[in-house]
Amino acid sequence: MKNHKLPILGLALSFVIFSCKKEDIQKPDAKDQATASVSVSKTAIWNSLGNWASSTTENGTTYFSKIIDSTITSEVVESGLILVYKKSGNSIQALPFQEKDSKIYWYYQVSKGQVRINSDSNAGLNLNQESFSYFIATPQQLSSLEASGKSKFDLMQFSYEQAASLLK
Repeated sequence: MKNHKLPILGLALSFVIFSCKKEDIQKPDAKDQATASVSVSKTAIWNSLGNWASSTTENGTTYFSKIIDSTITSEVVESGLILVYKKSGNSIQALPFQEKDSKIYWYYQVSKGQVRINSDSNAGLNLNQESFSYFIATPQQLSSLEASGKSKFDLMQFSYEQAASLLK
Protein backbone atom coordinates (compact mmCIF):
# COMPACT_ATOMS: atom_id res chain seq x y z
CA MET A 1 0.00 0.00 0.00
CA LYS A 2 2.75 2.46 0.99
CA ASN A 3 4.64 1.77 -2.22
CA HIS A 4 1.90 3.53 -4.20
CA LYS A 5 1.89 6.84 -2.31
CA LEU A 6 4.96 8.35 -3.95
CA PRO A 7 4.07 7.40 -7.55
CA ILE A 8 0.51 8.74 -7.13
CA LEU A 9 1.77 12.00 -5.64
CA GLY A 10 4.42 12.25 -8.37
CA LEU A 11 1.82 11.64 -11.05
CA ALA A 12 -0.50 14.30 -9.61
CA LEU A 13 2.36 16.79 -9.38
CA SER A 14 3.43 16.06 -12.95
CA PHE A 15 -0.15 16.69 -14.15
CA VAL A 16 -0.03 20.11 -12.53
CA ILE A 17 3.43 21.02 -13.80
CA PHE A 18 3.18 19.69 -17.34
CA SER A 19 -0.49 20.35 -18.09
CA CYS A 20 0.08 24.07 -18.48
CA LYS A 21 2.98 25.00 -20.74
CA LYS A 22 3.78 28.50 -21.83
CA GLU A 23 4.97 29.00 -25.38
CA ASP A 24 5.18 32.12 -27.54
CA ILE A 25 3.09 34.38 -25.36
CA GLN A 26 2.32 37.76 -26.86
CA LYS A 27 2.44 40.95 -24.86
CA PRO A 28 -1.05 41.70 -23.48
CA ASP A 29 -2.97 44.79 -24.46
CA ALA A 30 -5.13 46.79 -22.04
CA LYS A 31 -8.37 45.22 -23.28
CA ASP A 32 -7.11 41.66 -22.65
CA GLN A 33 -5.96 42.55 -19.15
CA ALA A 34 -9.34 44.07 -18.26
CA THR A 35 -11.16 40.97 -19.51
CA ALA A 36 -8.79 38.67 -17.62
CA SER A 37 -9.33 40.56 -14.37
CA VAL A 38 -13.08 40.13 -14.67
CA SER A 39 -12.83 36.38 -15.23
CA VAL A 40 -10.43 35.91 -12.30
CA SER A 41 -12.45 37.85 -9.75
CA LYS A 42 -15.61 36.04 -10.92
CA THR A 43 -14.07 32.65 -10.04
CA ALA A 44 -12.55 33.66 -6.70
CA ILE A 45 -15.48 32.23 -4.68
CA TRP A 46 -15.84 29.06 -2.63
CA ASN A 47 -17.78 26.23 -4.30
CA SER A 48 -19.33 23.33 -2.40
CA LEU A 49 -19.64 20.46 -4.81
CA GLY A 50 -22.59 18.11 -4.52
CA ASN A 51 -22.12 15.99 -7.60
CA TRP A 52 -19.34 13.66 -6.42
CA ALA A 53 -18.81 10.34 -8.19
CA SER A 54 -16.35 7.58 -7.36
CA SER A 55 -14.25 4.88 -8.92
CA THR A 56 -12.91 1.96 -6.88
CA THR A 57 -9.59 0.20 -7.44
CA GLU A 58 -7.66 -2.35 -5.40
CA ASN A 59 -5.69 0.52 -3.81
CA GLY A 60 -8.70 2.55 -2.67
CA THR A 61 -11.31 4.88 -4.08
CA THR A 62 -10.99 7.96 -6.26
CA TYR A 63 -13.70 10.54 -5.70
CA PHE A 64 -14.20 13.23 -8.31
CA SER A 65 -16.41 16.17 -9.17
CA LYS A 66 -16.36 18.92 -11.78
CA ILE A 67 -16.65 22.68 -11.67
CA ILE A 68 -17.98 23.92 -15.00
CA ASP A 69 -16.70 27.33 -16.12
CA SER A 70 -16.89 28.65 -19.68
CA THR A 71 -14.06 31.14 -18.99
CA ILE A 72 -11.63 28.20 -18.97
CA THR A 73 -10.79 28.40 -22.65
CA SER A 74 -8.44 26.25 -24.72
CA GLU A 75 -5.94 29.11 -24.56
CA VAL A 76 -6.03 29.08 -20.74
CA VAL A 77 -5.68 25.28 -20.64
CA GLU A 78 -2.72 25.26 -23.05
CA SER A 79 -0.82 28.37 -21.98
CA GLY A 80 -2.39 29.75 -18.82
CA LEU A 81 -2.53 28.56 -15.24
CA ILE A 82 -5.33 27.59 -12.88
CA LEU A 83 -4.67 27.46 -9.16
CA VAL A 84 -7.12 25.43 -7.04
CA TYR A 85 -7.58 25.62 -3.26
CA LYS A 86 -9.56 23.45 -0.80
CA LYS A 87 -11.16 24.81 2.34
CA SER A 88 -12.11 22.57 5.23
CA GLY A 89 -13.18 24.45 8.36
CA ASN A 90 -10.65 27.27 8.77
CA SER A 91 -7.89 25.43 6.90
CA ILE A 92 -7.10 26.30 3.27
CA GLN A 93 -4.72 24.17 1.19
CA ALA A 94 -3.44 24.52 -2.37
CA LEU A 95 -3.98 21.42 -4.49
CA PRO A 96 -2.24 19.00 -4.97
CA PHE A 97 -1.54 17.90 -1.39
CA GLN A 98 -1.89 15.01 1.05
CA GLU A 99 -3.92 15.58 4.19
CA LYS A 100 -1.83 15.30 7.34
CA ASP A 101 -2.13 12.06 9.29
CA SER A 102 -4.23 10.40 6.58
CA LYS A 103 -3.96 8.70 3.25
CA ILE A 104 -6.13 11.22 1.40
CA TYR A 105 -4.61 12.85 -1.66
CA TRP A 106 -6.22 15.88 -3.35
CA TYR A 107 -5.38 16.98 -6.90
CA TYR A 108 -7.06 18.49 -9.93
CA GLN A 109 -7.16 18.31 -13.70
CA VAL A 110 -8.06 21.09 -16.11
CA SER A 111 -9.72 20.85 -19.50
CA LYS A 112 -11.66 23.30 -21.64
CA GLY A 113 -14.67 24.52 -19.69
CA GLN A 114 -13.99 22.65 -16.46
CA VAL A 115 -11.83 21.88 -13.45
CA ARG A 116 -12.06 18.30 -12.15
CA ILE A 117 -11.33 17.88 -8.44
CA ASN A 118 -10.01 14.43 -7.44
CA SER A 119 -9.40 12.74 -4.11
CA ASP A 120 -7.75 9.35 -3.65
CA SER A 121 -8.56 7.68 -0.35
CA ASN A 122 -8.57 4.33 1.42
CA ALA A 123 -11.35 5.50 3.74
CA GLY A 124 -14.79 6.99 3.23
CA LEU A 125 -14.94 10.77 2.95
CA ASN A 126 -17.59 13.32 3.89
CA LEU A 127 -17.18 15.39 0.75
CA ASN A 128 -20.13 17.70 1.47
CA GLN A 129 -18.02 19.56 4.06
CA GLU A 130 -15.35 20.52 1.52
CA SER A 131 -15.36 23.68 -0.58
CA PHE A 132 -13.07 24.78 -3.39
CA SER A 133 -11.93 28.01 -4.98
CA TYR A 134 -9.77 28.63 -8.00
CA PHE A 135 -8.03 31.41 -9.87
CA ILE A 136 -7.55 31.62 -13.60
CA ALA A 137 -4.37 33.24 -14.90
CA THR A 138 -4.57 33.82 -18.65
CA PRO A 139 -1.47 33.61 -20.85
CA GLN A 140 -1.50 37.42 -20.99
CA GLN A 141 -1.55 37.66 -17.19
CA LEU A 142 1.29 35.15 -16.90
CA SER A 143 3.37 37.18 -19.33
CA SER A 144 2.73 40.33 -17.33
CA LEU A 145 3.53 38.59 -14.03
CA GLU A 146 6.73 37.11 -15.44
CA ALA A 147 7.78 40.58 -16.56
CA SER A 148 7.37 41.70 -12.93
CA GLY A 149 9.48 38.78 -11.66
CA LYS A 150 6.82 36.18 -10.77
CA SER A 151 7.28 32.83 -12.54
CA LYS A 152 4.63 30.15 -13.04
CA PHE A 153 6.49 28.06 -10.46
CA ASP A 154 6.30 30.96 -7.96
CA LEU A 155 2.55 31.24 -8.50
CA MET A 156 2.06 27.52 -7.91
CA GLN A 157 3.63 27.95 -4.43
CA PHE A 158 1.26 30.78 -3.42
CA SER A 159 -1.10 30.50 -0.48
CA TYR A 160 -4.75 31.31 -1.13
CA GLU A 161 -4.29 34.79 0.34
CA GLN A 162 -1.28 35.51 -1.88
CA ALA A 163 -3.10 34.31 -5.00
CA ALA A 164 -6.22 36.29 -4.09
CA SER A 165 -4.29 39.52 -3.59
CA LEU A 166 -2.31 39.13 -6.82
CA LEU A 167 -4.91 37.66 -9.16
CA LYS A 168 -8.13 39.42 -8.13
